[in-house]
Amino acid sequence: MGKIRKSKIGVLTYLEPNIPIANEGVEELKEVIEECFLNNEFKIILNFHYVPYIDSKGLEMLLQILEEARKKGGSIKIADPNPVCQDILIATRLNTIFEIYPGQDQAGRSFL
Repeated sequence: MGKIRKSKIGVLTYLEPNIPIANEGVEELKEVIEECFLNNEFKIILNFHYVPYIDSKGLEMLLQILEEARKKGGSIKIADPNPVCQDILIATRLNTIFEIYPGQDQAGRSFL
């Protein structure tokens, strides 16, 4: 699981995948997020700067983890999506469900 960098600042957890959120990348990211949930980390910022693309299975997984985080009083926010991911989020209208920020600093401040 070395393709997803994880860091923490206070109560915020930052995840930076360096893989497509498709096929095995979906499972890898889901495992990391489920581990976060087990550690009571429910305020998560996904930095999508290095994510080349997201497929339908990845989008479905993102919706599931967002719902689970919200049930626990947290949220999943997306930071710095590249143009391809940004277009996918807009085309699927997930940009109306997820909070998307141009950088992870802005996403982190949004939790305050």
